[in-house]
Amino acid sequence: MFKRKRKSHVSIELKDYVLRAIVAKGPEPHQWQGYELPLVPGIVENAMIEDEVALFEIIQEQVVKWTGKKQAVRMFVPDTNVLLKSFEHAKDVAPHELRGYAEMELGHSIHLPFQDPLIDVYDPNPDDGKAMLFAAPSEEINKMVGMFLDVSLEPQAADIRALCNIRLLEHLTVLTDERTYLIADWSINELSISIFSQGQLEFLRYQTIETDLSQWQGKKEDEFSYQFSNKGELDDYRLVVMDQVLEIDRMMNFFKFSLHKGEKAVDEIIVLGDNPQLKSIGSLLDTNLGVPLTIVQGEMIEQYFPGFKREFSTLLGLALKEVN
Repeated sequence: MFKRKRKSHVSIELKDYVLRAIVAKGPEPHQWQGYELPLVPGIVENAMIEDEVALFEIIQEQVVKWTGKKQAVRMFVPDTNVLLKSFEHAKDVAPHELRGYAEMELGHSIHLPFQDPLIDVYDPNPDDGKAMLFAAPSEEINKMVGMFLDVSLEPQAADIRALCNIRLLEHLTVLTDERTYLIADWSINELSISIFSQGQLEFLRYQTIETDLSQWQGKKEDEFSYQFSNKGELDDYRLVVMDQVLEIDRMMNFFKFSLHKGEKAVDEIIVLGDNPQLKSIGSLLDTNLGVPLTIVQGEMIEQYFPGFKREFSTLLGLALKEVN
């Protein structure tokens, strides 16, 4: 979506309850610094910006303090609106021309259910004449772009959460080309599911997790870090999480039997994210689904990204993005 490559950049993650940033002063992780700031309910709701004035003040007062002005900014496209669609193209279309090709085909061979989309393309096998199109409405990204420009930050790239997770997991050497993975990114009130099979992203799903965010509080751990916990009883939340576990089971069956007629199935589930209950969520998945499970814990992140905790996993994938 955006251009202008530079060595230093800042990656921003905005959720209903927290704003995170990674300020990268150079290409190596030891040159990176992470920041967290809890958000009061109402500024962002269901991944959509509701109070632009309050968010702008936070960006102006806090984010600029972390980053300095004139920094290149990377951000996520909100999961709620991301559409994954396959399309065919002539084999002589060069990889760097695919996005332009898709833009020209909008409304012709490629049809989307919304106007003025932001699009990107993902082509794992340039020789097969097929590629994947990611599309989303532009409104929410345009809000963020406007705020960053107003405080002299320079939008550089907008990326899809699922691709950032894959990029991170490849960096952690977790993935192999022969297996099919269901990647579950758990937030406190959101769940992003993707299925990555033999080097190709085949499935995306976004789920909301019903919970009262006013019951979740961020306790300051150090100058730039917070730890979230629930001040109430967790029994109701565990029931909601169990509903999501059953939904993941249905997704795997849909993938196996409806999409692949029983010829392909999920070989492994990978769990990551900033949900404080991630370990117990992993236990529920392991107990109820019987599929090999990997949980991206803090130790794994620390091994490759010293000074970072697992809550930054997806944002690290965004910071790793190569921007041309």
